[in-house]
Amino acid sequence: MEGYLALFSAVMFIIGVYSFIATLLNLRHFRKLGNVKDETDGPLISVIIPARNEENSLGRLLESMIAQSYRNLEILVINDQSTDRTGEIIEEYARRDPRIRGFETDPGKKLHSNGKINALLQLIPHAEGEYLIATDADTEHAPDCVTHAYSIMKKNNLDIISGFPTEICPSFMGTVNISAMMFTNIMIPHFLVYHFPIPSASFAIGQFIMMKRSAYEETGGYKSIRGTICDDVGIVRLFVRKKKHFAFVSISDYLKCYMYGTAKEAFRGIERSIAGVFPPRPATIIPILLIVIIILHMALSPLLSLLFLFHLSFSPSLFVLIAGWALLFLSWYIGCRAANWRKRISIACPLALFQIAMMYLHGLYKQLSGEGFIWKGRKVS
Repeated sequence: MEGYLALFSAVMFIIGVYSFIATLLNLRHFRKLGNVKDETDGPLISVIIPARNEENSLGRLLESMIAQSYRNLEILVINDQSTDRTGEIIEEYARRDPRIRGFETDPGKKLHSNGKINALLQLIPHAEGEYLIATDADTEHAPDCVTHAYSIMKKNNLDIISGFPTEICPSFMGTVNISAMMFTNIMIPHFLVYHFPIPSASFAIGQFIMMKRSAYEETGGYKSIRGTICDDVGIVRLFVRKKKHFAFVSISDYLKCYMYGTAKEAFRGIERSIAGVFPPRPATIIPILLIVIIILHMALSPLLSLLFLFHLSFSPSLFVLIAGWALLFLSWYIGCRAANWRKRISIACPLALFQIAMMYLHGLYKQLSGEGFIWKGRKVS
């Protein structure tokens, strides 16, 4: 047991130190990218919105888009075979504001096996802007959201950006499940990826992706994404492979998302994202399972520390383990608070880490069994 404790403590300490340094440097990097003078005038920007059964959220989004401070804007919404009032809501807002145009997906036109990507591919040809903003119907944008995003792209000469919104969920466990996404902000060195782009380390959130239209067309855009569950990560990694300039930015002060209403919905949604980012392949499944084991150890570190203390009393290795866990916990807390998570969610690090491991294992089972993922009433592929 002492040998196991020594190894566990050493690994935990390395993870803690790394996460603490990466978190602080990431936050510094985000502040630097976001330190811009917001410009309300510029080229035409097209906001593209796929909407499938979004009658409860679409109005909130469109109200927030109408209120944008950026002047040269068009808002395109495509009703993706909804069975509720989504289509009627699009028509109502199109009559109210000439910048809003509504479209319907053609059920017989299959441009991609992924339903959301198919809708985007049918919508984007109608866009006339020099920039495209892909956003989800369950988001709400602050008045300066488009202005700020455009200013970041212009100042830093970027081809594509994405970032975390402030996530709103009425369920405590649902919010904990969503906060699992914070793992990417403390473990991915965004400050390094910005300067040394690596596709596999490039991450995005589909709730907000802004792209130069010229770069989108040069890369082939969504039609060039194959074999991915996640359209957001897929499009960003495509851009990076094609040598386009990408940055993950801080957008949580400018964007809210009401993505999930329950813990079950949140688990299934984040599970789909995790499985999409790390799909099972013969060469990667064993390393990824090892990572899952490490994440479980990270989650259970406080409990394991008490067990080691009970059986072995205090030892230098135990001190190293506690120090590593404290740094990891502090990193998680700092990252969560910077992304506008509530305090009680920010301190739920062990629970969130445990859920990450469970999501991946359950998602792995769903992929290997052929069951796959169902989203918005359709199988996601």
